[in-house]
Amino acid sequence: MYQHPGKRPVFISLIKIRFPVNAWLSAGHRISGVMLFIALLGYLSLINLLLLNDSVTLDSIRTHWILLSLHTGFWIAMSFHWLTGLRHLMAEHFTAEKHYQRINSPQVSQLLLISWAFLSSAIFYQVWWL
Repeated sequence: MYQHPGKRPVFISLIKIRFPVNAWLSAGHRISGVMLFIALLGYLSLINLLLLNDSVTLDSIRTHWILLSLHTGFWIAMSFHWLTGLRHLMAEHFTAEKHYQRINSPQVSQLLLISWAFLSSAIFYQVWWL
């Protein structure tokens, strides 16, 4: 029987790897960009529905749960995408060692996540209760 001469590849579980917060923010930035694209498709289909169907008006669907969910998802994804994108742009612009380390520090990442959590709760409140 054939024996492989070298070591065989080992399965690496991504769940067991501890990624830094910056890696999670970068992945979240990409995911929120995809969510924004999907929300754009939802808004385009909404415009199509409004233009082609005379019985549907914006006032008649203003409080429908699908539209409220679309608004909530769009603005929460937009706020995360904007905050993480701003952080990435600052990291690229301020290349001095002191500034770069400060922007990429875990404290700034945690501050970004805390501010996004407050912003998301405000968005959720504005869309669903006002």
